[in-house]
Amino acid sequence: MTGPIVIMFALVACSPSSSTPTTIPPPPSSTTEPATTTTQGEADLDVCVQGDLAFGSEGLIAAVGEDVGDATQIARIRWDGAGTCERITIAFSNDNGAPATTLGPTAVSVLEFAGVVRVTLPDETLATAVADTLFEGNLIERAYVVRNLSDGLTIDLRSSEGVSIQARAFTTTSPSTLVIDVIRGRDGSQSVGAAQSQAAVVVTPVPGPNLYPLTVEGYATPGLRSVHLTLGVQDNDALDLAVALDGYTDAWQGFRVDLPDGPSGHATLFVGTVDANGRPLDGASVSLDMP
Repeated sequence: MTGPIVIMFALVACSPSSSTPTTIPPPPSSTTEPATTTTQGEADLDVCVQGDLAFGSEGLIAAVGEDVGDATQIARIRWDGAGTCERITIAFSNDNGAPATTLGPTAVSVLEFAGVVRVTLPDETLATAVADTLFEGNLIERAYVVRNLSDGLTIDLRSSEGVSIQARAFTTTSPSTLVIDVIRGRDGSQSVGAAQSQAAVVVTPVPGPNLYPLTVEGYATPGLRSVHLTLGVQDNDALDLAVALDGYTDAWQGFRVDLPDGPSGHATLFVGTVDANGRPLDGASVSLDMP
């Protein structure tokens, strides 16, 4: 059996009414005051049916921003209920801590299989005041700020379990914000959803039939120095390895592991933390059918 290929990366510095954002130590700034990071309100009803900007359900749905921007830090993430949809507004600050005027090149995509709207931020946006934010919406459940494989920042907006979504996105200037409107997906569509826990989120693979080579990709909670990955059949772990992390405290930390081969049959993938004896403490589990 060919050994696993492990790629480690770190992600830098992402709730509505009674939101509960994860607090992070400075720099860039304290998030102990919820009003400075995330708020919830009620937007104009049916705001998402206004205008002619179309919604997308899969792949790249918007390429927005200017060639050059001064938005260097995520300042706050706001959720608003808006009739038939939910609106997420992301605000930014500049190097001086003042509201930014312009956001650089930014991509917004929908990962339909995972029920995720993913925002890939420009190279200059490297800091954040928000690590994650829990929402109480019917469509969007949580936002995660993650440092991706290229050492840039992404924001994953995760849908509520089993909810299929569509989204659209646009920007405003002076101050700079990124606005994402989310509505329910097409009739009959359903999201498998990303497996999540307090310690880790697994975006791929999704439950069900999969093939080797198997890519395990997701992110771990701020502050962890490693996550443990096991893949086995009936409590017999054929693969058991630790994935090192950089221990960033201001954002979730991305990881990727490529498994060329592994056990066959109905297998369970676990990614998370373990005790001194290797027993799972907290983590995300995915049920797989492997050839």
